[in-house]
Amino acid sequence: MLVHKLNVDEPSCLMEDYLHHYERLSPFFAYDYRDPKTYADRLTYLKERRFEREKLVAYLRQFNGKYHPPEKVIASLEKLRDDNAVVVVGGQQAGLLTGPSYTVNKCLSIIKWSEKLEADLGVPVVPVFWIAGEDHDFDEVNHVFIPDASGAPKKHAYRHPGAGRDSVTQLQIDHERLTQWLEEAFQSFGETQYTDILLKKVKAKLDNAKTLIDFFAAILMEFFGEYGLVLLDSGDHALRKLESDYFAHMIEANASLAESVVGQLSALKDLGYPPALDQKPESANLFYHRGGERILLERKDPTTFVNEQKGVRLTREALLEIAKTAPEQLSNNVVTRPLMQECLLPTVAFIAGPGEVAYWSALKGAFEKMGMVMPPVVPRLRLTLVDEKILRWLGEKGLALNDVFTSDWSDIRQSWLNDQHEWEIDRIYKNVQFEVEKAVQPLYQLAKEVNPHVLPGLCAKNEDYIQSQLAFIKKAIEREITNKFTTELRRFDRVKATLYPDGQFQERTWSVIFLLNRWGPELIDRLMAFDQYPMDGEAFVVEL
Repeated sequence: MLVHKLNVDEPSCLMEDYLHHYERLSPFFAYDYRDPKTYADRLTYLKERRFEREKLVAYLRQFNGKYHPPEKVIASLEKLRDDNAVVVVGGQQAGLLTGPSYTVNKCLSIIKWSEKLEADLGVPVVPVFWIAGEDHDFDEVNHVFIPDASGAPKKHAYRHPGAGRDSVTQLQIDHERLTQWLEEAFQSFGETQYTDILLKKVKAKLDNAKTLIDFFAAILMEFFGEYGLVLLDSGDHALRKLESDYFAHMIEANASLAESVVGQLSALKDLGYPPALDQKPESANLFYHRGGERILLERKDPTTFVNEQKGVRLTREALLEIAKTAPEQLSNNVVTRPLMQECLLPTVAFIAGPGEVAYWSALKGAFEKMGMVMPPVVPRLRLTLVDEKILRWLGEKGLALNDVFTSDWSDIRQSWLNDQHEWEIDRIYKNVQFEVEKAVQPLYQLAKEVNPHVLPGLCAKNEDYIQSQLAFIKKAIEREITNKFTTELRRFDRVKATLYPDGQFQERTWSVIFLLNRWGPELIDRLMAFDQYPMDGEAFVVEL
């Protein structure tokens, strides 16, 4: 297996600077993730903090125990009891079939960085995946992409009555409806030698799941349990009991948290970085759960939290009482989730995608307001997988792999087609256009002399009609030629759709299940067996 860098531009100026000009962003982060000294310094800091390790491990044993964890996961949990143990953590929403394959790339990154830091630091380092189960945006997780006739991605969504109000953790599965959705997805993926066994495995996970979180977690445990990955559901009511005091701290420091984030966003904007968060001085950055609905709060004044649209009004004292006695009625948003993560876990490194790097750049001050130091933010692996067949086909066409990502693929496709025949369609068509324009000029002149008010307009309409018919004939000729090379042109489309669908990296579109169906269930183990991934945030290609 070969891994090499993709020479592509970063779509985000902030990510470009984070990777290549860190000094421009250093005021917004606590550590330089590239500096080896960073992690020893972080370890020293963590030794001064106290964590509820026994309660945390008890919760994690209970949650992971539902998914038949291998011994490696149990061993990871036991390691976490050690006062010197730290974690590498990253997370994602619970997408169907794990969502886009960047979820798997994130898991790879968490495990690989844990292994590296454990060897470097000489302390137990536990890989933890934070399932963002408290999110309620169901439309972000309710689909996978399936290929259409040309291989291009189209959304295949699972519709669930009542979804989108409360957190995903609370959403119970309709097994009949979801099984039908699953079978339709696999049918669209296309049958390969791996389809039957893969479908049976995924169905078994679904049969034993009560919620979408269960379904997601069971698949991740299947993929990464043997490598010791520990799962955590941020929306789990059992976890809320550990978070009670931290919610109270967030309520007490609420105004200063929002003020800090707004200030940092303003400073970033002044440097030319687009805002990564929607934040106002009155943002409370907490959700209140009522009657199966997750309601975002604002701070009306120092003692009152509201959502006017939903008719919610809570005093500061009432909110503190909820944090103390019923913390399951509260949950975090994009600002407070990283803070809660840091309260719960001895984090030596946070693994982040490009979007997370962007919004974490606004949070350094918020961590400080909570009496903490932001952990090192390490960009995750960004992998695009390609097999020998695609590479061989590109070579036959005289194309480099990078052409798929950096060139106008439609121009490359058309250029190849033009090379397959000797007919000079464009030249002949333009010549005929010119001759028609030239031929009608005497007629125009005659029309002007006979009736200058009516007849020239009629001549113009007639010429437009003739030109449209010429264009119609040209298209018919081109279509006929294209039909002669349909098979190979579809291959152009499929290669583009596999590697760079809709101008996005493969990992942002195709589910890992789609990739496993193509390249085999052992694909995860093949990726894990490689031990030389450059964890520098760049985009890489993996040649299978």
